[in-house]
Amino acid sequence: MKWAQVTITTSQEASEAVANYLFERDATGVEIRDNPAPNSPSVTLISYFPTDDLIDERVHDLREFLANLIQAGIDTQPAKVTLESIEEDNWSEQWRSAFPPQKIGKRLVIAPTWEDIVTEPSEVLIRLDPGMAFGTGQHPTTQLALELLEISIKGADAVADIGTGSGILAIAAAKLGAKRVDAVDLDATIIPIARNNIQLNKVESVIRLHQGNGLNALERQKYPLIVANILTKVLLPMIPICPKFLEPAGRLILSGILAQEASQIEAQLETNGFRVLEIRGLTESHELIQIGENWVGILAQMKK
Repeated sequence: MKWAQVTITTSQEASEAVANYLFERDATGVEIRDNPAPNSPSVTLISYFPTDDLIDERVHDLREFLANLIQAGIDTQPAKVTLESIEEDNWSEQWRSAFPPQKIGKRLVIAPTWEDIVTEPSEVLIRLDPGMAFGTGQHPTTQLALELLEISIKGADAVADIGTGSGILAIAAAKLGAKRVDAVDLDATIIPIARNNIQLNKVESVIRLHQGNGLNALERQKYPLIVANILTKVLLPMIPICPKFLEPAGRLILSGILAQEASQIEAQLETNGFRVLEIRGLTESHELIQIGENWVGILAQMKK
């Protein structure tokens, strides 16, 4: 059997939307590679589909989706799509090699389901099926959110995860000690995927999945910690809603933010009663810490 490798080069702003689109169209695995050039605005996504009668239609629909993103005000440039045929053996090897186990923060270890891995007693292992939904730990936005979650989880008995995707942040919160996690995603097709990963990690008694529009989909009214790894265009209107869902001095973790967008998020947080505790990925003078990584994560707290 032959597989079609579909490679998309697009903007960082559009990358998560494109990744989710590919998953919704049953792509088997999506790898996201940031351009290593300093401050490059482009990202490459590599996905795999069976080579069948539908492949040309899939590529056509993908190009149409990119055009629709432009109409929605999202920059997709350079918006390049290429197609390559790959043999079965090469496909399996190439795809799996893109998802090695990785250590994030001081304790978190993310590993795909096929890896036989031994962790230290102090480490927290999260297993994922990386071929199903955005959020495998490979992308900087997920890594930043996980790092901030690890240092913020202490004392947070309940956590809200907005835009859960694969469920990785909700799973991490549960394994790091949260007694209850409410995980929300607008996309109904994501919920079974997140549920599968939650069951893989045996935290289904802690995590409740909700399909709906962000915080408004939740029953519980107050959380000590909210985490959201989504686009800045979604975060900006969400921030004013957060205070009524946070306990006094509650904390907010935001990721999915390009470095050049950090000032917008900071201003919105200040306007809505938050103080910024940390911008991970930037120095105090707002210079990028890691050249070639254009993403930042923000930890904020409600002012008393």
